[in-house]
Amino acid sequence: MLLLWIGCALFAAVCGLAFFLARVAERGAKLSLHQPLRSHGAYVRYMRDKHELNGLGIAQQLTRHMGAPSSFGLAFSSLPLVGGALFLLGPAIEAGGPAVIGIGWPIVGLFGLLTACSVAAYASAVPTAGGCYHWALAASGRRAGLWSGWLHIGGSALLLITTNVWLADWSCRKIERLFGSTGGAGLYYTVLAGLFASQAAVAARAMRGFGRVLAWSAAVQLLLPVAIVALLAAQVWHGDDPFQALGLTAADLSPAGEGGGQAPALLGFVLLQRLFLGLGEGAQAGEETNDPRVTVPWSVFLSAAALALLGFVLFAFIAMQARNGAGGPVPQAAVGDWLVGAWERLGSAAAALFFALAAAVVWAGGTTTLASVSKTLFAMARDESAPYAAKLAAVSMRLRWPVRATLAAAAGAGLPALAFALAVPRDALPLLLPQLVLAGIAAMHAAYVLPIGGRLKETLRGQGAGGTWKRSRLKGPWELGKYGAAVDAATASWLAGTGLTAVCLLKPAALLTAAAVLLATAIGIERRHRALRRKSPLKIVGSMRFSRRSIDECIRIERKFPQ
Repeated sequence: MLLLWIGCALFAAVCGLAFFLARVAERGAKLSLHQPLRSHGAYVRYMRDKHELNGLGIAQQLTRHMGAPSSFGLAFSSLPLVGGALFLLGPAIEAGGPAVIGIGWPIVGLFGLLTACSVAAYASAVPTAGGCYHWALAASGRRAGLWSGWLHIGGSALLLITTNVWLADWSCRKIERLFGSTGGAGLYYTVLAGLFASQAAVAARAMRGFGRVLAWSAAVQLLLPVAIVALLAAQVWHGDDPFQALGLTAADLSPAGEGGGQAPALLGFVLLQRLFLGLGEGAQAGEETNDPRVTVPWSVFLSAAALALLGFVLFAFIAMQARNGAGGPVPQAAVGDWLVGAWERLGSAAAALFFALAAAVVWAGGTTTLASVSKTLFAMARDESAPYAAKLAAVSMRLRWPVRATLAAAAGAGLPALAFALAVPRDALPLLLPQLVLAGIAAMHAAYVLPIGGRLKETLRGQGAGGTWKRSRLKGPWELGKYGAAVDAATASWLAGTGLTAVCLLKPAALLTAAAVLLATAIGIERRHRALRRKSPLKIVGSMRFSRRSIDECIRIERKFPQ
């Protein structure tokens, strides 16, 4: 019980820290030289954003169509709050017990908020579509950029695969239950293929309008937890005080006090970190957002804070009521299905509506992940850091989007997902999908450690002899000032430690597969790095530039893509 109260105290600290860091960042933005130009026309603001992008050696090919609501929608939709309640909460509680919520989630939320601050600061300094690839390139050089970019692509692809496989399996089971369909395996494969095809079509053809859809998706994802908590309070509340259930571990829930253990508890703890891995996806909209140096970082920070606060309330309510609700304790692995079943008490129409909204929100999150992979691949191809660079870096003049990179990303994730679905029985998914999540977490954490650690190293080297700090080229108007180095140090340590923990929790077969893929990736990266060195790649000195294009060359390219 003492640990549970410590967890509650940590949650209160997260709430206070969110307000404190927001205040520090707001004060820093006001003191910076960045001008929001709110009193000027849209053309003036656009030209300022375009010239800043040209200063990095990048032409404005994508359309700047996102304002603050769309940017927040993109950032928050990439954080799977509802999907986590349906698909991850059950396996996490089964591994570590409800204590992974009462004790573990405040810790995850605390470091998730700190990670959001580091990501937001980078998004303010380097507002490009490359994300962590460009961040690592600017902080530590070409080799670190290649590693960060490919680790991000691989980790995001694994997370997209797990999201769509979970969604396809869950949708098929709910369709069979709600509508009496008996499609079987054929329906499962059809739904899975349809998810990747529809996400690729939307990402390639409708991203301009999809920004508005994401704003509504974020609103739905904010309202659904409120509706779920209200439903459980009205229908499932048993009258007892179930708060103590949040301090129970898996060993406490076993009949003889056996089972559980340190490794399963860590598994449940690490699985919950999947929910914060979409932070970088919102930060990759720098070339599509108006005033990205301020709008994008605030979207990243506020979405992480909302996830940390809403996630604790939602998951705690579900964990308490599933353990103490009407009808007796629910099997931990079936928490997601029990949550859906709670809506069936309001009638088939309410259950169908919840199913449709939840499936749409999870599908939108998968679409943002696919778009993130596409933009990383596109940015690397634009810098000649990826194979088939000329084709993958092409931007459709009609759609204003890297369509070929999107199709390549969809095929690169969709084909392995279909092969996985054909090879693995559906009843084995609860055992194997968490392994894919762990591999994705390890890859994503490594991708973000490289740029954050590089910036921390540069910050520590930038201290002058008199104790003053030199202005870093990796800092934008959104920053935490004197707290930035401490936040980066905590974030890098957290990502490195939990990434290593995820690797240690992999089963031998998954570990060998990951090692083989990593070895092949290392060989490819070194070959590409040597090829780029022979071409005398651009060195970043003093100010950041990611290509040798002059502003005049960027303008000539932009004439094909009028805004």
